[in-house]
Formats: sequence, C-alpha cells, structure tokens
Amino acid sequence: MFKRSDESLIAKALEGDQHAWQQLVSRYQSALYYFGLRLLGSKEDANDLLQDVLMVLCRNLGQYRGESSFKSWLFSIANYRAMDVLRRRKYSEDEQSLAELADDSPALCQQLSSKQQQQQVRLQLRQLPAEQRLILELKFYQQFTFDEIASQLAISSNTAKSRFYTALDKLRLQLEDDHVEQSANF
Repeated sequence: MFKRSDESLIAKALEGDQHAWQQLVSRYQSALYYFGLRLLGSKEDANDLLQDVLMVLCRNLGQYRGESSFKSWLFSIANYRAMDVLRRRKYSEDEQSLAELADDSPALCQQLSSKQQQQQVRLQLRQLPAEQRLILELKFYQQFTFDEIASQLAISSNTAKSRFYTALDKLRLQLEDDHVEQSANF
C-alpha cells in the first residue's frame, strides 16, 4: 500500500480533505500520546496534551512552512505545551524512590523484575531536569536524530549531543546511587 508523505497529506488537509486529516492525525497520535505520558507521567495529562496539540494543529496547520520535518514541527508544539503544563503545576520531583516501594525482603529487592527496573528508570528520569528528560525522550523514545533534536530545541547539533550525553551520565549516576542505596538497606 502506498504511504502518502506528510506534505501531501498536509496539502490535502488544508484543502478540506477529512480523510487526509485523519491519516495525518492517526500517523502521529500514538507517538504524541506516549511522548506526553513519559514527560508528564499520567494518562490523563498525556490525553489532555494530545488533545491540546491536535487542536493547535487543526488551527495552525497552515503555518507549517516545511523548514523542518513535519514530525519535528509537531513534536516541538507538543514539547512547548508539555513544558507549559510542567511550569503551571510546578512539577514536583519528589517521587517515591524505588527503595520505598520495595518490600523489606532482601531476596525480593535483589531479584528486581523487568517491570520494576523499568519503573526505577522512569522514576529516575522524572528526577532529571525537564530539558534533560526531554532530550532523552526525543532520542530514545521518539528516535529523533541529533539534528532533529537540535532543530526542535533551537540549539546546535553538537549542543544537542553534549546535552544528551550529560543527561545520560546523570541518569546513569542516579541509577547507580539508587542501587548503592538499596544495597546499603540490606
């Protein structure tokens, strides 16, 4: 089956083609939802963000100029909206640590399941500053290139790489510290 380009779908949607609009929305809906879920941490906030971004897209689709990929442009809208949400609610970074969630049993803590490990990574990600969390999100979950990240954040590609590796190092250190803290509790 022939997959139409974003630009083709945008042109048709701007002409009033509802089918093209639906294709465009369905192409990015899931990725936008999970982007919001990882940044904001709740299904409700992710759904609200998705609806907000789609409304902005509907009103402003004609403003897309093709200077960057449509995907980058769309995710930059999602990024700005998510940062607004985080600023408004003054996102608290005092999530419960994995140690508080774990049972007192050493055997249980030593045999963390994959789900618990993923939860630990998510908790530690949420403790990163929003900018670092965003760069890791874009690179790992949205599979953006450094050039796309740079375009979205209005920084150079080298700055995007530097910030990515800084965020990755910080996450690694947090995970190691959490592991040492858990080990000390035994």
